[in-house]
Amino acid sequence: MADLDIERIPALEASVDAQCAKGTYELDDNLLLLKLYQFFPEKANPAVIARVLVKALMHLPETDFLLCMYLIPERIATEAPVLPIVEMSNRLETCQFQAFWEELAASRELVDVAPGFDDAIRDYALGVVSLTYQVIDLKYLGEILHVSDAATLDQHVAKIGSREGDKVRVKLSDDNQAKVKEPDDASAVRADQLAKAMRAMAHVL
Repeated sequence: MADLDIERIPALEASVDAQCAKGTYELDDNLLLLKLYQFFPEKANPAVIARVLVKALMHLPETDFLLCMYLIPERIATEAPVLPIVEMSNRLETCQFQAFWEELAASRELVDVAPGFDDAIRDYALGVVSLTYQVIDLKYLGEILHVSDAATLDQHVAKIGSREGDKVRVKLSDDNQAKVKEPDDASAVRADQLAKAMRAMAHVL
């Protein structure tokens, strides 16, 4: 278990700081650090854990945040500075974007350590919109993205579709279109079977 060497903790903590400063990302190193904190709880640094989670949030919809949470003791996850990030994650996972931005405003100092955080979350939100909508109100999209500037909002609109007045028409994909499964010959309902079923229902009614 050479990886679980307490001597590695300072270097891994420094790596987290470097990831925040340089905009890089080393998930394996971060998971190893959290595992070391499990084995040596007296060394666990909640501030570093919070930064690890911030970086993981920037990679939604990947499951990185969940992987990290599995390694974090409840006593740390339920206290500041980790708890606000967990709560923000819950908002994002349940697509409560307006509530997310409100909570973020109260905890801005936690994410400012990672430049590009807001844009990463907006990209995630745009991905959700593109999977969910064919047409969305422009004002509502602005609220989801927490963007009020018209020019900036238009830049985001261009990533997922086109603006039509006060609406945004999202590019069609397999995900945002209703799918009708074509029955194969074996499972197709014959006309006589359907008629028999309808007659049976009539008797019940």
